[in-house]
Amino acid sequence: MGVERQEKRKREALRYSPSCKAMAIGACLLFLCYLIGCVKTVSQEEAPSPEPAAAPVVSGQNIVTVSYPADKAVMEFNLLNISLSLSQGSADLIEVEVNSKMKASIVPRRDFECFSVPLELGINKINIKAKKEDKTVDDVALNVFRRSDLVGNYEKPPTGFKKDYFHMKDHPECATCHHVLEPAEGDNKTINIEHYAAEVSKDKPIIPTESTCYSCHRGITSYPFVHGPGFVWSCLTCHDSQAEPKYSVKYPVPELCYKCHAEQKQQRSGKKSYHAPYITDKCGICHNPHASENPCRLDKPIWLLCVSCHPDQGDGRHIIAPYFWGTRHRRHPTHGVPDPSRKGHELTCTSCHDPHASDSPMFITKYGPRSFGLCMKCHWKNKP
Repeated sequence: MGVERQEKRKREALRYSPSCKAMAIGACLLFLCYLIGCVKTVSQEEAPSPEPAAAPVVSGQNIVTVSYPADKAVMEFNLLNISLSLSQGSADLIEVEVNSKMKASIVPRRDFECFSVPLELGINKINIKAKKEDKTVDDVALNVFRRSDLVGNYEKPPTGFKKDYFHMKDHPECATCHHVLEPAEGDNKTINIEHYAAEVSKDKPIIPTESTCYSCHRGITSYPFVHGPGFVWSCLTCHDSQAEPKYSVKYPVPELCYKCHAEQKQQRSGKKSYHAPYITDKCGICHNPHASENPCRLDKPIWLLCVSCHPDQGDGRHIIAPYFWGTRHRRHPTHGVPDPSRKGHELTCTSCHDPHASDSPMFITKYGPRSFGLCMKCHWKNKP
């Protein structure tokens, strides 16, 4: 009996062995398929996604297309021109926010809309909303970096940002409404600085219909202080239509400025000390070449402009320290009070320092840095 049972078990094992082998092979195949699927999934996750095109910026709903600027563009000045297209009748209002502040509200009347918005230093988060019957039907977001040689934190743009000035590329889509290809004769007028003020704060800006630049850049003259060539829309006085990129500024900048400001050149010639922005040929560090809210087209009010580079001098301790011991905690005003030596003006850094050039150390305007004559400019009542 024992032998018969063993023989029966062997026959049953032989009968089931093919099916076991088939099951094992099937399991191995399933496991291999699983491994192959995992490898594909990992490779897809690790593969870098293609970078989006720089321009134009198109929204998800495809109602608004921003033709200019491209996302992550770098700008130099305080006004940004935006050009966009939208489907006709798709929106009855365009709202533009810059850093969460409403800067423009436009009722679209054409397929293309062009307008300007102000920029702050650093990254400007621009959000463009298209609305239809008070409902947002499209939303476009882009970032623009405004750089500045004045403030170190904003001198170099972040990684991925690059210059994208409008005239660096051809824009045939704009030619329907704007003459963007060639300048007109009205853009290069004969300039005589004696015939008009370099900065105009009262008169209304001239509206030259013959200017190529006016239709896009008319927002420049909306500021209180406008540069002379910009005021009369003679843009080719400073910009070169044959340069690369087109309409870039003619260099060197100081020589360009002194074509009109010859008197200032004569006054500063041969001085012993020169302010750093002046000798580095960067007048635009302090002065806006087009227009500004401040006299002399300064980028900021005088005191704020100076302490941007000299923050340790703003408290006024440096004025008293050379004269007296034990005045470490005493301060002399540097702004916010009337200037006794200049009636009708506020006391500022330029009350004592020349911002361009001087024969005295530290750019003192008239007297030496340790001379009481400088103090007597204001404290004349105590003069013996």
